[in-house]
Amino acid sequence: MHYRFLAGALMTGATAALGMMVSGSAEAASIPETTQMLAQQHPAMNQVLQQGSVGHWVATLQADLYLLGYHSVGTDDGIFGPKTLAALKAFQENNGFAPTGVTSPPVWQDILAGFNLTPRYTGPMTFSVNVPPINAQEHPALYQRLSIGSQGHWVATLQADLKLLGYTQVGPTDGIFGPKTQAAVEAFQRAQGLTPSGVTTYDTWKQILIGLGILAPNSDLTPANTAQNSVSNTTSSATTQSTQSTNVSAASQVSSSSSSTPSTIDGRPVIAVYHMRATAYGPSLKDNYPYGPVDAFGQPLEPGMIAVDPSLIPLKSYVYVTGYTDPNLPAGGFLGRAMDTGGAIVGHRIDIFMDANSQTVSNFGIEPVTVYVLGK
Repeated sequence: MHYRFLAGALMTGATAALGMMVSGSAEAASIPETTQMLAQQHPAMNQVLQQGSVGHWVATLQADLYLLGYHSVGTDDGIFGPKTLAALKAFQENNGFAPTGVTSPPVWQDILAGFNLTPRYTGPMTFSVNVPPINAQEHPALYQRLSIGSQGHWVATLQADLKLLGYTQVGPTDGIFGPKTQAAVEAFQRAQGLTPSGVTTYDTWKQILIGLGILAPNSDLTPANTAQNSVSNTTSSATTQSTQSTNVSAASQVSSSSSSTPSTIDGRPVIAVYHMRATAYGPSLKDNYPYGPVDAFGQPLEPGMIAVDPSLIPLKSYVYVTGYTDPNLPAGGFLGRAMDTGGAIVGHRIDIFMDANSQTVSNFGIEPVTVYVLGK
């Protein structure tokens, strides 16, 4: 399903998941009372967003900037990445604000003014906003040391990620770390000011995830321990991956240890891992027009079903989805099947079926997830 979020159109949702709500202390005291009063009427003005933020408020910001003429913002995917950062800075500069790349009540006021929802901001152009660092969860990719000869789904993930970042010389997403993959890794490392070793170090993965908008530049990430961060360059070979992997039961979240990758989940082998954007859809006719609440095979929709791009994840595949924050889905993750498709579900995008009312489904917004594709 494709969602377009407009200014003021979505006033509910789990904003606490972003950890970005403006506090009512120092920064509020330096902002004019009229702006504070407007913030009580317009929840968007209370959202402090920065690179690395995710969710429907980011999608709202992106849609609003696009409608205001900042088309470089790209799609309203709910992930605050480099394009959103550049568009927001351009808006700030054009409206007399310091180009911080962080939203604040005054900045939101001028955005909403573009839709005649508020008057233009006329207060002081210097004010303080408390922007806490994004406490990103340790991402399992950070500990995958891949090099020439490595094989498996993490290599395929690396190849797909580098392609998305413009390093097309990486070649096919075949899960085999060969000379083309090494050349692409070295080119990426040089562009980031890293040593071009051709090995995916912790810092290499961190910059990849920042480039994809999964982590923010100010994410407070440090290796879990020195031993994990100094894993041998060969630890991600097919043999070593097999000995280090962890079995995960159906009721459990994918291993919380960032240094190991599960080889099986619910007794099924992990054959691919994708970093994706997820939306949700429900049983309503609006979400399933004109066929009604059935999957791609005409069967009734059930919890656990997801819509996928069949060119990436084959239909009827078993999957494990994790990384979302929505409280209406199983905590930690869920086992499901790829049983549906959608017109907007292209590439690294899935739609999760929720057997819930339209408001609950809408509140899911857009979230980054990790999808494990499982074999038989």
